[in-house]
Amino acid sequence: MSPVVKRPVVLFMGVCFACVILIYYQSSHSQGKPHYEGVCNAENVNSVIMEQDDPCILSLLRSQYLHPPSKNTLSLEAPEVTNPSMGQAQSILEILKNKENGFFVECGALDGELRSNTLYMERNLGWDGVLIEADPKNFVKVQEKNRRAWTVPACLSTSTSPKTVVFKQAFNQGRISQNQLDDQNRAGSVQVQCFPIYSILAALNRTVVDYFSLDIEGDELAVLKTIPWNNVRIQTLSVEFIHDKEGKDQIKEYMTQQGYEVVKEVTDPNWLANDFIFNKI
Repeated sequence: MSPVVKRPVVLFMGVCFACVILIYYQSSHSQGKPHYEGVCNAENVNSVIMEQDDPCILSLLRSQYLHPPSKNTLSLEAPEVTNPSMGQAQSILEILKNKENGFFVECGALDGELRSNTLYMERNLGWDGVLIEADPKNFVKVQEKNRRAWTVPACLSTSTSPKTVVFKQAFNQGRISQNQLDDQNRAGSVQVQCFPIYSILAALNRTVVDYFSLDIEGDELAVLKTIPWNNVRIQTLSVEFIHDKEGKDQIKEYMTQQGYEVVKEVTDPNWLANDFIFNKI
Protein backbone atom coordinates (compact mmCIF):
# COMPACT_ATOMS: atom_id res chain seq x y z
CA MET A 1 0.00 0.00 0.00
CA SER A 2 2.91 2.35 0.60
CA PRO A 3 3.47 3.17 -3.10
CA VAL A 4 -0.17 4.20 -3.38
CA VAL A 5 0.16 6.52 -0.39
CA LYS A 6 3.48 8.07 -1.33
CA ARG A 7 2.72 8.89 -4.96
CA PRO A 8 0.37 11.84 -4.29
CA VAL A 9 2.62 13.04 -1.49
CA VAL A 10 5.64 13.13 -3.82
CA LEU A 11 3.57 14.86 -6.48
CA PHE A 12 2.35 17.44 -3.97
CA MET A 13 5.89 18.11 -2.75
CA GLY A 14 7.07 18.55 -6.33
CA VAL A 15 4.32 21.08 -7.04
CA CYS A 16 5.13 23.01 -3.88
CA PHE A 17 8.83 23.08 -4.75
CA ALA A 18 8.01 24.45 -8.20
CA CYS A 19 5.80 27.12 -6.63
CA VAL A 20 8.60 28.18 -4.28
CA ILE A 21 11.01 28.49 -7.21
CA LEU A 22 8.46 30.51 -9.20
CA ILE A 23 7.77 32.86 -6.28
CA TYR A 24 11.49 33.35 -5.68
CA TYR A 25 12.11 34.09 -9.36
CA GLN A 26 9.27 36.60 -9.52
CA SER A 27 10.37 38.34 -6.33
CA SER A 28 13.98 38.52 -7.55
CA HIS A 29 13.16 40.06 -10.92
CA SER A 30 11.29 43.21 -11.86
CA GLN A 31 8.35 42.42 -14.09
CA GLY A 32 9.93 39.09 -14.94
CA LYS A 33 13.11 40.70 -16.33
CA PRO A 34 16.42 39.42 -14.89
CA HIS A 35 18.75 42.04 -13.48
CA TYR A 36 22.51 42.01 -13.93
CA GLU A 37 24.10 40.89 -10.67
CA GLY A 38 27.82 41.20 -11.44
CA VAL A 39 30.27 44.06 -10.95
CA CYS A 40 28.61 47.26 -12.11
CA ASN A 41 31.03 49.36 -14.12
CA ALA A 42 31.29 50.88 -17.58
CA GLU A 43 33.18 47.92 -19.00
CA ASN A 44 30.45 45.46 -18.05
CA VAL A 45 27.63 47.80 -19.01
CA ASN A 46 29.12 47.94 -22.50
CA SER A 47 29.82 44.23 -22.84
CA VAL A 48 27.06 42.37 -20.96
CA ILE A 49 23.57 42.16 -22.43
CA MET A 50 21.18 43.94 -20.04
CA GLU A 51 17.69 45.38 -20.16
CA GLN A 52 17.67 49.08 -21.04
CA ASP A 53 16.40 49.92 -17.55
CA ASP A 54 18.70 47.55 -15.68
CA PRO A 55 19.64 49.04 -12.27
CA CYS A 56 23.33 48.83 -13.18
CA ILE A 57 22.90 51.03 -16.26
CA LEU A 58 20.73 53.48 -14.33
CA SER A 59 23.26 53.62 -11.49
CA LEU A 60 26.10 54.39 -13.89
CA LEU A 61 24.06 57.12 -15.56
CA ARG A 62 23.07 58.72 -12.27
CA SER A 63 26.54 58.63 -10.78
CA GLN A 64 28.65 59.65 -13.78
CA TYR A 65 26.58 61.10 -16.63
CA LEU A 66 23.48 62.90 -15.37
CA HIS A 67 24.41 66.46 -14.43
CA PRO A 68 21.64 68.27 -12.53
CA PRO A 69 20.05 71.52 -13.72
CA SER A 70 22.07 74.65 -13.00
CA LYS A 71 20.96 76.93 -10.18
CA ASN A 72 22.88 79.85 -11.64
CA THR A 73 21.59 82.59 -13.93
CA LEU A 74 21.46 81.77 -17.62
CA SER A 75 24.65 82.85 -19.38
CA LEU A 76 23.77 83.31 -23.04
CA GLU A 77 25.84 84.76 -25.85
CA ALA A 78 22.78 86.36 -27.46
CA PRO A 79 20.14 86.81 -24.74
CA GLU A 80 18.23 89.24 -26.96
CA VAL A 81 17.26 86.39 -29.31
CA THR A 82 13.83 85.36 -28.13
CA ASN A 83 13.69 81.97 -29.82
CA PRO A 84 16.81 80.60 -31.57
CA SER A 85 14.99 77.59 -33.04
CA MET A 86 14.77 77.46 -36.83
CA GLY A 87 11.05 76.75 -36.72
CA GLN A 88 10.91 73.40 -34.95
CA ALA A 89 10.07 74.80 -31.52
CA GLN A 90 7.51 77.18 -32.96
CA SER A 91 5.77 74.29 -34.75
CA ILE A 92 5.80 72.11 -31.63
CA LEU A 93 4.35 74.85 -29.44
CA GLU A 94 1.61 75.44 -31.99
CA ILE A 95 0.62 71.78 -31.60
CA LEU A 96 0.88 71.93 -27.81
CA LYS A 97 -0.88 75.30 -27.62
CA ASN A 98 2.04 76.97 -25.82
CA LYS A 99 1.92 74.45 -23.03
CA GLU A 100 3.61 75.48 -19.79
CA ASN A 101 5.76 73.36 -17.47
CA GLY A 102 6.40 70.64 -20.02
CA PHE A 103 9.31 68.23 -20.30
CA PHE A 104 11.72 68.09 -23.24
CA VAL A 105 14.60 65.98 -24.50
CA GLU A 106 17.04 67.59 -26.92
CA CYS A 107 19.80 65.65 -28.69
CA GLY A 108 22.18 66.95 -29.96
CA ALA A 109 22.10 69.98 -27.85
CA LEU A 110 25.13 71.58 -29.59
CA ASP A 111 26.17 74.45 -27.25
CA GLY A 112 22.81 74.76 -25.50
CA GLU A 113 21.91 78.02 -27.25
CA LEU A 114 22.66 78.22 -30.98
CA ARG A 115 19.56 77.09 -32.87
CA SER A 116 18.32 75.43 -29.68
CA ASN A 117 14.86 73.93 -30.02
CA THR A 118 14.17 74.01 -26.28
CA LEU A 119 15.68 77.22 -24.90
CA TYR A 120 12.52 79.28 -25.47
CA MET A 121 10.41 76.67 -23.70
CA GLU A 122 12.74 76.75 -20.71
CA ARG A 123 13.06 80.54 -20.51
CA ASN A 124 9.48 81.54 -21.20
CA LEU A 125 7.19 78.61 -20.44
CA GLY A 126 8.77 77.01 -17.40
CA TRP A 127 9.78 73.76 -19.07
CA ASP A 128 12.51 71.50 -17.80
CA GLY A 129 14.16 68.55 -19.48
CA VAL A 130 17.42 66.96 -20.51
CA LEU A 131 20.08 68.13 -22.97
CA ILE A 132 22.21 65.39 -24.54
CA GLU A 133 25.44 66.28 -26.31
CA ALA A 134 28.09 63.77 -27.38
CA ASP A 135 30.90 66.11 -28.43
CA PRO A 136 33.01 66.85 -25.30
CA LYS A 137 33.94 70.31 -26.59
CA ASN A 138 30.32 71.22 -27.17
CA PHE A 139 29.27 69.79 -23.82
CA VAL A 140 31.56 72.22 -22.00
CA LYS A 141 29.75 75.04 -23.78
CA VAL A 142 26.36 73.58 -22.82
CA GLN A 143 27.31 73.66 -19.16
CA GLU A 144 28.62 77.21 -19.43
CA LYS A 145 25.11 78.35 -20.45
CA ASN A 146 23.69 77.35 -17.03
CA ARG A 147 20.61 75.76 -18.55
CA ARG A 148 17.91 74.74 -16.05
CA ALA A 149 17.88 71.23 -17.46
CA TRP A 150 19.68 67.95 -16.89
CA THR A 151 22.73 67.58 -19.11
CA VAL A 152 24.29 64.35 -20.38
CA PRO A 153 27.78 64.11 -21.98
CA ALA A 154 27.00 61.09 -24.12
CA CYS A 155 25.60 59.99 -27.45
CA LEU A 156 22.37 58.11 -28.01
CA SER A 157 22.95 54.46 -28.75
CA THR A 158 21.88 53.09 -32.11
CA SER A 159 21.14 49.77 -30.42
CA THR A 160 19.28 48.78 -27.26
CA SER A 161 22.56 48.47 -25.37
CA PRO A 162 25.12 50.99 -24.13
CA LYS A 163 28.39 51.12 -26.05
CA THR A 164 31.42 53.26 -26.70
CA VAL A 165 31.93 54.65 -30.19
CA VAL A 166 34.33 56.78 -32.18
CA PHE A 167 32.75 60.22 -32.52
CA LYS A 168 33.86 62.69 -35.19
CA GLN A 169 33.94 66.22 -33.77
CA ALA A 170 32.72 68.94 -36.13
CA PHE A 171 30.73 71.40 -33.97
CA ASN A 172 27.22 71.36 -35.45
CA GLN A 173 27.95 68.44 -37.80
CA GLY A 174 29.61 66.04 -35.39
CA ARG A 175 28.35 62.48 -35.43
CA ILE A 176 29.11 58.85 -34.67
CA SER A 177 31.76 57.72 -37.13
CA GLN A 178 30.61 55.48 -39.93
CA ASN A 179 34.13 54.04 -40.17
CA GLN A 180 34.98 53.17 -36.60
CA LEU A 181 38.32 51.45 -37.27
CA ASP A 182 39.57 53.99 -39.80
CA ASP A 183 38.63 57.04 -37.72
CA GLN A 184 39.65 55.92 -34.25
CA ASN A 185 43.16 57.42 -34.48
CA ARG A 186 42.36 60.42 -36.65
CA ALA A 187 42.54 63.97 -35.37
CA GLY A 188 39.15 65.25 -34.34
CA SER A 189 37.87 61.82 -33.33
CA VAL A 190 37.19 60.85 -29.72
CA GLN A 191 35.80 57.88 -27.83
CA VAL A 192 32.31 58.64 -26.51
CA GLN A 193 29.94 56.63 -24.35
CA CYS A 194 26.45 55.99 -25.76
CA PHE A 195 23.26 55.06 -23.90
CA PRO A 196 19.81 54.15 -25.21
CA ILE A 197 17.42 57.07 -24.87
CA TYR A 198 15.10 54.88 -22.80
CA SER A 199 17.91 54.26 -20.29
CA ILE A 200 18.34 58.00 -19.81
CA LEU A 201 14.60 58.49 -19.31
CA ALA A 202 14.48 55.59 -16.87
CA ALA A 203 17.38 57.06 -14.89
CA LEU A 204 15.34 60.27 -14.61
CA ASN A 205 12.18 58.32 -13.67
CA ARG A 206 10.47 59.77 -16.74
CA THR A 207 7.92 57.98 -18.89
CA VAL A 208 6.18 61.06 -20.34
CA VAL A 209 7.94 63.47 -22.71
CA ASP A 210 6.16 66.42 -24.27
CA TYR A 211 8.80 67.10 -26.91
CA PHE A 212 11.78 65.13 -28.20
CA SER A 213 14.17 67.03 -30.49
CA LEU A 214 16.40 64.58 -32.37
CA ASP A 215 19.18 65.96 -34.58
CA ILE A 216 22.24 63.70 -34.66
CA GLU A 217 23.41 63.95 -38.26
CA GLY A 218 22.24 60.66 -39.69
CA ASP A 219 21.43 58.06 -37.02
CA GLU A 220 17.94 59.30 -36.20
CA LEU A 221 16.02 56.25 -37.41
CA ALA A 222 18.33 53.81 -35.66
CA VAL A 223 17.83 55.69 -32.37
CA LEU A 224 14.07 55.81 -32.81
CA LYS A 225 14.01 52.05 -33.31
CA THR A 226 15.57 51.49 -29.87
CA ILE A 227 12.60 53.07 -28.07
CA PRO A 228 10.17 50.69 -26.34
CA TRP A 229 7.12 52.73 -27.34
CA ASN A 230 4.76 50.84 -25.03
CA ASN A 231 6.78 52.01 -22.03
CA VAL A 232 6.93 55.73 -22.80
CA ARG A 233 4.63 58.47 -24.01
CA ILE A 234 6.34 60.98 -26.30
CA GLN A 235 3.76 63.45 -27.55
CA THR A 236 5.71 65.39 -30.18
CA LEU A 237 9.04 65.09 -31.97
CA SER A 238 11.16 67.01 -34.43
CA VAL A 239 13.42 64.61 -36.31
CA GLU A 240 16.07 65.67 -38.78
CA PHE A 241 15.86 63.61 -41.95
CA ILE A 242 18.39 65.06 -44.37
CA HIS A 243 21.41 62.94 -43.36
CA ASP A 244 19.77 59.66 -42.44
CA LYS A 245 21.13 56.88 -44.66
CA GLU A 246 17.77 55.07 -44.77
CA GLY A 247 16.11 58.18 -46.21
CA LYS A 248 13.28 60.38 -45.00
CA ASP A 249 10.52 58.10 -46.25
CA GLN A 250 11.72 55.30 -43.97
CA ILE A 251 11.60 57.62 -40.96
CA LYS A 252 8.09 58.73 -41.86
CA GLU A 253 6.90 55.16 -42.40
CA TYR A 254 8.36 53.94 -39.12
CA MET A 255 6.86 56.76 -37.07
CA THR A 256 3.49 56.26 -38.74
CA GLN A 257 3.62 52.65 -37.57
CA GLN A 258 4.16 53.93 -34.03
CA GLY A 259 0.98 56.02 -34.18
CA TYR A 260 2.37 59.40 -35.23
CA GLU A 261 1.30 61.80 -37.94
CA VAL A 262 3.55 64.19 -39.85
CA VAL A 263 2.22 67.64 -39.07
CA LYS A 264 4.70 69.41 -41.34
CA GLU A 265 8.27 69.58 -42.56
CA VAL A 266 10.44 72.42 -41.31
CA THR A 267 13.13 73.35 -43.84
CA ASP A 268 15.64 76.14 -44.37
CA PRO A 269 17.31 77.17 -47.68
CA ASN A 270 20.72 77.08 -45.96
CA TRP A 271 20.12 73.56 -44.64
CA LEU A 272 19.87 74.82 -41.07
CA ALA A 273 16.65 72.84 -40.67
CA ASN A 274 15.34 69.73 -42.39
CA ASP A 275 12.98 68.17 -39.88
CA PHE A 276 9.76 66.23 -39.64
CA ILE A 277 7.35 67.46 -37.00
CA PHE A 278 5.55 64.46 -35.52
CA ASN A 279 2.52 64.41 -33.23
CA LYS A 280 1.10 61.38 -31.45
CA ILE A 281 -2.37 60.69 -32.75
